[in-house]
Amino acid sequence: MFQMTFPDFSGKIVLIYLVNRSDDYNVVMQHATLENQAGKIFIVGEFAEGTTASDWAAGIRTAVSWENVEQYLVFDSIEDYYSRMSIGWNDRTVQ
Repeated sequence: MFQMTFPDFSGKIVLIYLVNRSDDYNVVMQHATLENQAGKIFIVGEFAEGTTASDWAAGIRTAVSWENVEQYLVFDSIEDYYSRMSIGWNDRTVQ
């Protein structure tokens, strides 16, 4: 029988790229976990501080359907995320 395994996001920052959405809709989560809700898998966590316009959603719990995740990147900390994003913006390579 096939055993499903999920990534462990404990203590990490997760940048999520959504299927068929522009980069304006990326989600940056802290405290992310995977949950089964009504028979569907969701990645659930909180918007990380400094990652939404005016920080209006920082700390708010959110959920993204796993089937809508096209790609994700895992960062060791929020500082790691900011550092790498600043390099990307300076090199104009941020997606």
